[in-house]
Amino acid sequence: MKRRLQSWLVSPWLPLHLALLGFLLLLPALGTGWQLDDLYHRGILTGTLPIPIPEQMTSWQVFSGPPADPALHESFVEMGVFPWWVSDGFRLSLFRPLAVLTMQVDYRLWPDSAPLMHLHSLLWFCALIAATTILYRRLMAPGWLAGFAALLYAIDDAHAGPASWIANRNALIAGLFGVLCLIAHDAWRRRGSRAAAVLAPVCLAAALAGGEMALATAGYLFAYAVCRENGTWIRRVGSLAPASAVLAGWAALYKLGDYGARGSGMYLDPLGQPIAYALAVLERAPVNLMGQWWPLPADLATLLPPERQAALWWLALVAIAVLAALLWPLLRRRPDSRFWLVGMLLSLLPISAVFPSNRLLFFAGLGAMPLVAELLVGIRTRAHWLPESKSWRRGARISAVVLAITHLPLSLVGMPLGALSVRQTGAPTERAAASLPADAAFADQELVLVNAPDYLLYVTHIPTHLALAELPAPQRIRALSTGPTAISVTRTGRRSLRFGIDRGLYAGPLGRLFRDSESGLQVGDEVVLNGLTATIVGINAAGDPNLVHYEFDSELEDPGRRWLHWVDGKWREFTPPAIGDTFHLEPPKASLDLFY
Repeated sequence: MKRRLQSWLVSPWLPLHLALLGFLLLLPALGTGWQLDDLYHRGILTGTLPIPIPEQMTSWQVFSGPPADPALHESFVEMGVFPWWVSDGFRLSLFRPLAVLTMQVDYRLWPDSAPLMHLHSLLWFCALIAATTILYRRLMAPGWLAGFAALLYAIDDAHAGPASWIANRNALIAGLFGVLCLIAHDAWRRRGSRAAAVLAPVCLAAALAGGEMALATAGYLFAYAVCRENGTWIRRVGSLAPASAVLAGWAALYKLGDYGARGSGMYLDPLGQPIAYALAVLERAPVNLMGQWWPLPADLATLLPPERQAALWWLALVAIAVLAALLWPLLRRRPDSRFWLVGMLLSLLPISAVFPSNRLLFFAGLGAMPLVAELLVGIRTRAHWLPESKSWRRGARISAVVLAITHLPLSLVGMPLGALSVRQTGAPTERAAASLPADAAFADQELVLVNAPDYLLYVTHIPTHLALAELPAPQRIRALSTGPTAISVTRTGRRSLRFGIDRGLYAGPLGRLFRDSESGLQVGDEVVLNGLTATIVGINAAGDPNLVHYEFDSELEDPGRRWLHWVDGKWREFTPPAIGDTFHLEPPKASLDLFY
């Protein structure tokens, strides 16, 4: 059995076999349909989005928010895409032209077939697995160990979500061309191939055109120069010149195109917010690293309530300490292993600009899987680099069992479940949208949502849901409270309400998406909208508004206004209380209930 397994792991057909294995494990993705951001992209690419899209925003900018124009910003607030409390300078615009090109192909050839779009994504994933297998074989020995690392990468369940979500295809494209860049760079540096010397920066440019995640490729190129190159340091630094030129050109395009993140508490601009970004690296990188190596997913850092997130961070530090103790003997003896470690650690820097999630770990996994393979095999075979200490070996065997279970049986099960999870996240938003009013009068009304489980998931996508279903959409949308928080609604006048928000206005895993802490609302601040003025009356210890006074331009019972609140996963009619009365609502529960 051992000989047969090793023979298979060195087979020339292994890249194809592993690609086929990854494809079969993710077959459930073909039934996922269009979910969440897919709907927004579909609205733009089919021209059905019910939001006034300016001429500056073409179908090539599906990953871009509106340009920095106050009028456009206001229109996104009016239609409910942004909440009323969004930062004035909020901007989330991502440069992913190659990823958009593949979506253009989808909507040109099979615009009404979600299964074919998912099949398209899975083919990119298969190509990534095959390319990674080739890379491992070039840089690892013996060949069967490289094959084992490739097997671990192919079944890593962190890949399931992006491979099963059309909107996240950019990660597959960035990963594939990043790996091809490393293959070409190695061919150039070891064999002096001129064709490879040209191909490497071209692949790096293609990776960056796929998505910002590809910046991690530069980390592996740096690690190659430090850990695998021979010769003087001048020669090593010189090997990075072509990649540096590509990165400089990409950065210039990014700046000139006004791409990047501003005004968000979850997406950061490393250059524009250096201190906040540095703190975010310290906070997010350990959790992402834990999510790559151990059973607990990095997504817990977002889903857990704030009072438990610190405990998760400390747990991540403990997990990293255990990992460091395991890896140290290996790293002392094997320079090639140091290459994978340095590349893996540097790959955590770009993704630290975003909240922790396993779906960001494509490049971290690229360096982690060779180390996992070497650890498991070394501990199993009592390799020469193992310390003599009995206590170390006993702890290493226990850790190896955990690693083996995490990256073999749990990953095999987690792949199809991860594919299904995309639909399980999006389906509640579909059901919620389906419960909205469908009568003709709705098109002439203002929709007021008293509470919602989350803004991005349950409010932002309402206009697109309605447009794609060819249902009437309201004139504008106002959400007065969102997130898993109890509220008290007191009527203070014919046209006014006062909201007491238990956990604050930004409660919930994604509550800080639309406003950063630097531009937080303060007591006395007013936000004036069409037909509504929101005044901050109180804030909590965290600095989040928890008491808000809403003044409408007409009586609350105005027939031009439709009131809804969240009940058991659906929108239900809501009747404003009488003047002086208070209405209490429990936290609205939905797909992110782990926050409780």
